[in-house]
Amino acid sequence: MAAGQPDAQAFSFRKAFLWTEIFRTFQVAIDPRKLLLAAAGILVMSLGWFALSKIFAADAPQRADETRYGSAVVRAKVGDKGPNGKEYAEADYNREADRLFGRDLEQWKTLDALAGPGGRLSTLPWYEYRGPNPYFFLTSLAGGDAAEIRGTFGEFLSGTVPVLVEPLVKLLVPVIKLVDPDASPLTRLYLFLCLVWSVVTWAFFGGVITRLAAVQFTGKTRTTISEAVIFVASRYKDYVLSPLVPVAIIGVVTLVMMAFAFVALIPFVGDVVLYGIGLPLVILGGAVMVVLLIGLVSYPLMYTTLSVEGTDTFDALSRSYNYVFQAPWNFLWYSLVSIFYGAIVTFFVIFVGSLTVYMGKWAVSQAPLSEYTNRKPDYLFIYAPETFGWKQLFLKGSPVEQAEVTDTNPASGRVTRKLVDAKPDVAAEYRTRLYTTEKIGAGMASFWLALFALLIVGFSYSYFWSASTMIYLLMRKKVDDLDPDEIYIEEPLPTPAPLTPPAPAHAPATTSLPVVPPTPVIPPSVVKDGGVALDIDPKLD
Repeated sequence: MAAGQPDAQAFSFRKAFLWTEIFRTFQVAIDPRKLLLAAAGILVMSLGWFALSKIFAADAPQRADETRYGSAVVRAKVGDKGPNGKEYAEADYNREADRLFGRDLEQWKTLDALAGPGGRLSTLPWYEYRGPNPYFFLTSLAGGDAAEIRGTFGEFLSGTVPVLVEPLVKLLVPVIKLVDPDASPLTRLYLFLCLVWSVVTWAFFGGVITRLAAVQFTGKTRTTISEAVIFVASRYKDYVLSPLVPVAIIGVVTLVMMAFAFVALIPFVGDVVLYGIGLPLVILGGAVMVVLLIGLVSYPLMYTTLSVEGTDTFDALSRSYNYVFQAPWNFLWYSLVSIFYGAIVTFFVIFVGSLTVYMGKWAVSQAPLSEYTNRKPDYLFIYAPETFGWKQLFLKGSPVEQAEVTDTNPASGRVTRKLVDAKPDVAAEYRTRLYTTEKIGAGMASFWLALFALLIVGFSYSYFWSASTMIYLLMRKKVDDLDPDEIYIEEPLPTPAPLTPPAPAHAPATTSLPVVPPTPVIPPSVVKDGGVALDIDPKLD
């Protein structure tokens, strides 16, 4: 090598494959601050949805309801004449009543699946089904047969993996159900309110998490929760409006097409002029709505845009939609990597969290004489959360051991999972022997278990928002060629210099005079005359 020639740069795997930066997400998402924020967001959203479900939930319609399906309100009444001039017969009346009842029943089923008991939007987070517990999953892999392993693995994929994209799913479910043909106007109002509540909630909590994650990923500075909260609060309107603007545009297009269809009810004008000639306008309106709906998968990028760039709603919408449509394969690849990696780390977090409580319960149950005094700590878990299979795991081998069964609603046909006592007689006797103090202790224990479960669920939300932040940085590098470590940092305001207080008004004015030193007094005994010291008598002076 020639003297002075610089060494060749070493190959950087991370720079060559930027998508590997996604593997940094775990250490960012496990931050306790983000877990607490995510748990708080889950709780706020769930309580709001639960309250809305209680307001909008309704009983199943009954065919015998004369007020609804009697001749007074059914269009085809007996004795009335139809378009052909013939009177409606009894069979015509019954047919029309059956049609109305069938329509109302289908609309109720749609609402019940969302807002009814055990519905998709009405279930509190402690009771949501999120697949089998990892402990059961691993034990089935170790000792189960092939059919059992396939069944357990399928339940794990259908229950645990969707938790990773739960924030996105819970935003899209109300949007998708809004266009369900079986959704009644009341159901659509309920779904719209659920959508708004979800956006209002995560505009704050998701915004703070993405701001913390963005600062941590770039590594240029540090920030506190209070600073992130102030940052999001100053732009909260933009966080709220970003995902709602596309929904609002879809609503406007829908209203225009409804007006188009209303005019098309006129014979000939509608059949020939509007639909026959103007059908391309209908297709164009549908295309606009489809593009906006597809772009809603970039909803997480809207919040990360605001958290990274510190801009406004327009920039959040334009960047998120442009990134998805300009580089869809990159976005898909980054999303698949984050989901695959997230499934592994989420499985690990759920397993460690579950095993932590399980081993703690096992250790205290080994106390001497606990078996003979009937004071084993099984009673502490009778109100344990059901999510992640916790209640089944912690009560396994106890008198109140739980078994999972499916329950079918006879009115709607909806199948739900629920837990029942594996040994009903033994469990009933065990509960009757519990003291009041034991029930109080079990209630207090369930509070801490519910909080711990929220933190574990919160990890999946923290991971989702943190991974979305990294995906945004990678997409920005791909489309705009900006370094992933660039982030908007607000400059602190300069501290003003302290002001000197003015002199009091009543203070007297003073004038500065020159200071004249006093004339020194020379003693008579030191006066010299021609170099000779003279001793002058002071009396002669």
